Amino acid sequence: MGIKVLALFAVLLSVAALLHAFGVKDVVNSLTTDKKHFSQHSESANSQASTVVANDDQTRGHAQEMRPDISVPPPGSTLADTPQEAPTSQAESLITGLERVATTASNADFSDEIPVESYRPANAAQKVRWVPPPPGFLTGDTFNYLIYREKDPVTPKVKNVLDTIHGNLMLDLTPFTVVAKPGKILVMLFDQKQSYTDFTQRPAWSGAASDLQSDTMYVIEKTGFYPLTVHELTHLYFDQYFLPKLSPLWLSEGVAVYMQVYASKQKPGYAVKRLKEILETGKMISFDEMMSAQTLKDYPKDKAEMWYTEAYALIDYLLNTRSRDEFYKFCTELKNGAPVHQALYRAYGMPFNKVSTLQNVWFHDLQKAYKEGKILNSSRPPAGRKN
Repeated sequence: MGIKVLALFAVLLSVAALLHAFGVKDVVNSLTTDKKHFSQHSESANSQASTVVANDDQTRGHAQEMRPDISVPPPGSTLADTPQEAPTSQAESLITGLERVATTASNADFSDEIPVESYRPANAAQKVRWVPPPPGFLTGDTFNYLIYREKDPVTPKVKNVLDTIHGNLMLDLTPFTVVAKPGKILVMLFDQKQSYTDFTQRPAWSGAASDLQSDTMYVIEKTGFYPLTVHELTHLYFDQYFLPKLSPLWLSEGVAVYMQVYASKQKPGYAVKRLKEILETGKMISFDEMMSAQTLKDYPKDKAEMWYTEAYALIDYLLNTRSRDEFYKFCTELKNGAPVHQALYRAYGMPFNKVSTLQNVWFHDLQKAYKEGKILNSSRPPAGRKN
């Protein structure tokens, strides 16, 4: 009996020593005295986890509804700017950037010109090097862009405006930008139309252009800068999804005009004029011809206006009368080589099994909406995004 007592006593001493050695006493005290702190920490962690899940869900289709509705810079202004002091933090930089663009929004900044075709050679997937900055251009960069600016420095406002456009397009073009995230893009900002025309060799009436092979955008700093930039960057972001093939020209230009219309909050004058002509006379380019066009170089101005108007109006119809998922499936079928009529049927089902049927249904619904006053007096936001 005495031996058992001694053995038990020895075990107790050993346990006490082990507890002391591993600090178990401190752990117990911590769990009891800091119970309130631990509870608060758990609640905070759960809250953060919920935020992450929510943000992830938004990224998968609902983020557009949650972010601010950013429009355009002030009318008649350029991006010429005096250098500003950098905000004290990255978060503050983002907030002040968004506020600066939002509070100076105006519907007056829009382009009424016919867009110039994006340069998209057949081997656009084989990227080429950027050109060095020409004489008289100053440089700057962000995570998304390398920027060459004629005459003036690349100020924080320039960077904030471009990064805001990038963020909007990444969300508005989801899921295309999720599958094929665009790489860094060279943006060349021209101070004068003459220098833009001399360098790019684009038509004199052009205000912006893009090059898919070099991932470069060229734009003149003038009224219309914001929607023109949205138009050209849409080419570089959306068309990237189809590489190494090229998206159909009508699809690429239609999506770009569609995004441009929302950025400026109004349709270009040529689109309003041609839509009225279609509705009042029934005169239009057949969808078969519109979809088979590889270039518009030989089109007279009035036919080019009609072509762009129909391409835009059809994209608006496909995005807003059905789901975004169906449009994505349609584009994926085209990317995989399906002819248009098969891609339509696989994505949208009956009655869209022929291009001619699509044209007839589109025209019927367009006339109905016109009679109800739903078109030509307002613009719709991109699918999934609320005003």
